Amino acid sequence: KLEDLQEFEVVLNEIPPLPDSFTYEIESKIKARESTDLENRRKKKGLHIIKKLTIAVAGLIVAVSLGIFVSPTFASYVNSLFNIGKDSYEGAKIAAEKGFSQKLDMKVMDKGITIEAKEILVDSLALAVIIDAKDQNGKKISPNDLLQGVQKSILTDKSEKKQFESTEPDDSNWYPTDSDWYSTQYGDYIIFTRNMEGVFTEQNPMPTEMLVHLTFNKIGNIEGKWQLKIPVDMTKANVATKLISINKKYTSPQGVSLNLKNIEIFPSATLVSVEAKQTKELEEKIQNISKEKGFRGDFNDFKEGDDLTSFHAADALKNTGFAYQLLDERGTVIAGRDDFGVPKAIGIDTGSMESGYVQSNYTFRNSFLPIRDTKKLTFKLHAIYTNEVTDFQAKLNLSNLSRKPFTQKDTFGNTFTFKDFKLKEWELNNVDASIKEKIKVKGGLITYEATLAKDIMSTDVWSVKDETGKVHQVYSGDYLVAHGDKDQTLVTKTTKDENGLVHIEGVMAIEDIEHQPKELTLSYHTVKKQHRDVDWKVDIPLGK
Repeated sequence: KLEDLQEFEVVLNEIPPLPDSFTYEIESKIKARESTDLENRRKKKGLHIIKKLTIAVAGLIVAVSLGIFVSPTFASYVNSLFNIGKDSYEGAKIAAEKGFSQKLDMKVMDKGITIEAKEILVDSLALAVIIDAKDQNGKKISPNDLLQGVQKSILTDKSEKKQFESTEPDDSNWYPTDSDWYSTQYGDYIIFTRNMEGVFTEQNPMPTEMLVHLTFNKIGNIEGKWQLKIPVDMTKANVATKLISINKKYTSPQGVSLNLKNIEIFPSATLVSVEAKQTKELEEKIQNISKEKGFRGDFNDFKEGDDLTSFHAADALKNTGFAYQLLDERGTVIAGRDDFGVPKAIGIDTGSMESGYVQSNYTFRNSFLPIRDTKKLTFKLHAIYTNEVTDFQAKLNLSNLSRKPFTQKDTFGNTFTFKDFKLKEWELNNVDASIKEKIKVKGGLITYEATLAKDIMSTDVWSVKDETGKVHQVYSGDYLVAHGDKDQTLVTKTTKDENGLVHIEGVMAIEDIEHQPKELTLSYHTVKKQHRDVDWKVDIPLGK
């Protein structure tokens, strides 16, 4: 579905971006989950999608910034389970050094199986509990059996009368009750992590003492009831948590307005929030360009099966971005954030950046390792990004492409050379991780090289037509590898030369091609341009 891929694209681009100049929002091939009801699709567009994106990626920021996937935390640092070799996460190691974890000795047994809570991480950003399980002979139970069992996780106050849930609006009925919790394998254990953001407000403050309730009703094929109640004391974590309000504003020459809202300091992470909007003049300029080019930005104008290229192009033009760095009191860059879709290989040094996501009201929040050993930070804007419209069309004769590569330039001077075509069939993992079966995709691979013009970082909104006029979806080689293809030659190679020009070697996949067409016409409609004519610094005293 379009909305599923929008969610997927943001996640991949921010944590961290795939090194791919062909970032393209692709209609899903996942027909097992495809709804043919257009009204259902329409109901999920717009703000509703944004809410879904916010929650999905908000979960992932905690996943990465606190190490949900490879968590670790605090306490007897050397012996802490949150410091397990390659599975440990640097932010939690730092928190561990400061004593923010607590060993637990809590066990519950049923049907000969013992579940034990081993250790808890206590941070105002998230809670994390490491769980172990053994059978009646003392043999460890596979983490996979635990994860596939029936679980329920909730957070309550000390009296157990009040359950804490995300404070999402009432109309967000798609949001599951306990989706603030995440569980995954962690070494030989499993780890439950609770995102604390969006749960507590000034009207509903976080209590000092709470209870984590973990319940298993099935482990492997064995049904039973294993319930743990784990006390949580937030006192120390709350003392170590600091919100520094800033609210400094800047408008770039391109018409992008930024507001550095605040910095939040947690035991295991530092979060920076920047609001980004467009001036009225820039919005009107984009609307006029979109109208002139015939792009259609209203999803309601499309019906099932329509070519969505003009929608994607209109959407791309509306997206602007920014890059910044954080400097310590000596002027050394210690962290940074580059824009969505800028390949990591050619982006700025982001230092200890771990993740990011878009909040409501156009606010971008980025997570960094805890800032240490400096009394002052300097926020320095590095660049503004805009998406510019272009005209590129390359008509490829496939029968002799390998013998006679085809080269074409666009209006900016971006040069692409298409070198080869071959048919291929893939079995890919699903975008939706809950669907286990593979997706079979037939198509063609086109090998290419490109040199982009000065200040151009990537190209976007690709479309392909065969000689019959049929439109085919375009995938990047990175997309295929990310979904299970083992062929590493599909991975895009992106570099920057001494003159600052971007060079690309890659493969694009064209969907739904059973037999080799006589010709294919490749087009792209926008490019991402970097603007360095910015001058904005903000000094931020951190205090003690």
